Parts: sequence; structure tokens; C-alpha cells
Amino acid sequence: FLMTRTANLNNIKLTRFGVLQIMDEIKNKFVGKWKLDRSERFEDFLRECGVNFFVRKMAGMASPVSEISVKEDDKVHISMVTSFMTQEDCFKLGEEFEKDMRGNKMVGKPSVVDGKIIIEYTPTDPSIKPQKVTREVINGELVQTMEIGDVTCKRFMKRMDSEV
Repeated sequence: FLMTRTANLNNIKLTRFGVLQIMDEIKNKFVGKWKLDRSERFEDFLRECGVNFFVRKMAGMASPVSEISVKEDDKVHISMVTSFMTQEDCFKLGEEFEKDMRGNKMVGKPSVVDGKIIIEYTPTDPSIKPQKVTREVINGELVQTMEIGDVTCKRFMKRMDSEV
């Protein structure tokens, strides 16, 4: 039978069974470790975010590893680890969460649309620009598209072997 618990994802009411199907899709497509292979317009993205020159250069030279996992409480965990910083998102589908991005408080709104994990970040400070991050798997690569203002950046990651 279908449980009555629902999650509102993009104005579509889903049964608990529907949420489980989406979680299975996330587990099958996204879960694992991914290493950065290449980027397009990453420095432009960081500049638009207000990141200073020195940090932009350090970030551009870093080789981050992203790890995506799903915990038993149906929370999706996404981490991005470099030698000088770690960023993490932890959320349940359809539930907003708070995040500190370089000292700016943001509210993240996660969703899954057409097999893509999308998080829209709205700053609590109206002088800060909102951001959107979309993750999808294309031809075996994790493609992370980050948008702020008129700037769109793409980061392409390769799946790492499980022994690494």
C-alpha cells in the first residue's frame, strides 16, 4: 500500500513510494566519489560570487573530490573536498535547508527534475545574488552546472574507483 506521507517537489505531490523511487534513482546514478576532470568558466563564476583573486586562483588549481551519499534517514549528502576547504550540503528532498557560503547565509531548496539534482540557493541578504546548482550524469560524467547572475559554469567529474 502507499503511505500517506508526501513531499512537495516542484508543486507535484508525491507519495512516499514516489520519493523512494527518486531516492533509488539518486543512489543508482549519483552515489559515489567523483574527481574533477575539467571546468568551464569556473573563475568567472567565483568572480561573480565576489571571491577575491588569490582564493580564485587557489580554487582553480585545486583538484576537488565530490562525494554523494544517501543516508538511512533519506538525507542526501553532497561534499566537495579540496586541500584547503570542504563544502557540504545535507538535505531531504522537498525540505529547505540553511547553508553558509563564504560567510553569506543561504537557504537551499533541493529538487529532482528529469534525473537532475537541482539546488536553488536564495541569500538571506538581498544584496547577494541567488545561485543555482544542477548535477546530472551525462555519458558517465557528473556534470555540475553552477549559475549566478549571467554567468554559467560547468564542472565535469569522473567517477573514482571504489578502492580509491
